[in-house]
Amino acid sequence: MIDLIKAEDEFKKYTQNYDMQLDGIERKYNHSFRVMKISKEIAENLKLNEEQIQLATLIGLLHDIARFEEFTRFRAFSSKNEFDHGDYALEILKKDSFIRKFIETDKYDDIIFTAIKNHNKFKIEDGLDENTLLYCKIIRDADKIDIFYEGATIFWDTQKEEMENSEISDSYFEQFMKKQVIFRVPNQTKLDSVIVFAAFIFDINFKYSFEILKKENYINKILNRFNFEKTETLERINKIREVSNDFINQKCV
Repeated sequence: MIDLIKAEDEFKKYTQNYDMQLDGIERKYNHSFRVMKISKEIAENLKLNEEQIQLATLIGLLHDIARFEEFTRFRAFSSKNEFDHGDYALEILKKDSFIRKFIETDKYDDIIFTAIKNHNKFKIEDGLDENTLLYCKIIRDADKIDIFYEGATIFWDTQKEEMENSEISDSYFEQFMKKQVIFRVPNQTKLDSVIVFAAFIFDINFKYSFEILKKENYINKILNRFNFEKTETLERINKIREVSNDFINQKCV
């Protein structure tokens, strides 16, 4: 069995190396524990056995362990800094067998490393066995669910006016209407970042995850944060809202 209390203690010790007074560090600390909790809930809903639930929970705790170093170096979480926190997490956990601080046995190392490596990628890598793929899907869902929470409560506070006066790029809107996950490209508009965000719903895997999104009303909470000025933008937002809610409702059936 996995000693999750010890794992939490070791995680807290690790994060003490970073300045918790920095908003980004504190946010990722809290995010890690929320994703840990959501991962556990998803695994329980899937009726996994106790050790499988513990493994999913541990992956949730560790998935963003590289974010603390990223924010310390760059004072930002951005693809522009060419820092892949999924890949770098493996360097942290493998160096001097640091992973053993969190779990004594090595029999799950490949699953843990693969799930963490894939949690932030555009899509899960091909060729994984069914069991490993399961954990990749759990952590991706749990991570996105909490990112939706942050989108509804934290993100864009200092950019609200810019968002309200921005536009949605045609290509992004068309991809959303096709129910596609959107690959971010340079030179997107301010509002495009919200549309990319909303399109995460098309990469959710489990019915229970959709039930959380519906219960918490995250899409509407995010879109309701803005008072859009331009008629075309508002029309597109309303269509995005409609497609999103219909998609989530269908997945909950």
